[in-house]
Amino acid sequence: MMQIDVSHCRKCAFCKYWYDPTNSAISPKYPQRGIWEYDHRAKKKCLKTNMEKTAASFCSKYEPKLGQT
Repeated sequence: MMQIDVSHCRKCAFCKYWYDPTNSAISPKYPQRGIWEYDHRAKKKCLKTNMEKTAASFCSKYEPKLGQT
């Protein structure tokens, strides 16, 4: 698991198009400060590109699923 500030990241694990309906690859560490943990080795399908991507990947189609801007 890796820690990241979700207000400054564009990782697939935190994108609403990365198909992980149970959010099994992410968990809050210090959510009041925007710090979350994620499994950077997890792989799921991207609903925008229709390709399997790792949680640590990123792309221009990123949209946050946690409500941050």
